[in-house]
Amino acid sequence: MAKKLGGEESIQGYFRKLLDENPKLIKQRNNDELYRRWLADHPDQKEVPDRVKQGLANLKSLLRRRARRRQRAGASNGHESTAPSIVVKPTARPINNLFRLEAQIDDALLTARSLDPQGLDDVIKLLRSARNKVIVRLAGD
Repeated sequence: MAKKLGGEESIQGYFRKLLDENPKLIKQRNNDELYRRWLADHPDQKEVPDRVKQGLANLKSLLRRRARRRQRAGASNGHESTAPSIVVKPTARPINNLFRLEAQIDDALLTARSLDPQGLDDVIKLLRSARNKVIVRLAGD
């Protein structure tokens, strides 16, 4: 448990204990229940100070971020989902984005040619093919 130098519990240490007891509160955007608990445990205070509110917000943000990292790590560890796969149709992209993509591929093509034309021949061929596909897509839109 996090302690301050004076021996009393830190703000995040206090709320961490409450959030460990009731993890569903981490996902809630409304902190009124946690503020009521804090006021009940600190009868000398009339309202929740801003530093306490900020400490709670920082802690919840940290815990949410860690949960997302764990979810991503679990998904990339080779655990396959038993849920049926969903086919998502590609949405129509604005033409401006395709022009930007073509320009970026052209820049990469010029860079590859200037670095090592013979050594990067296969990369240059792939970049030309990608640029041509973008151009065909532009002509179709």
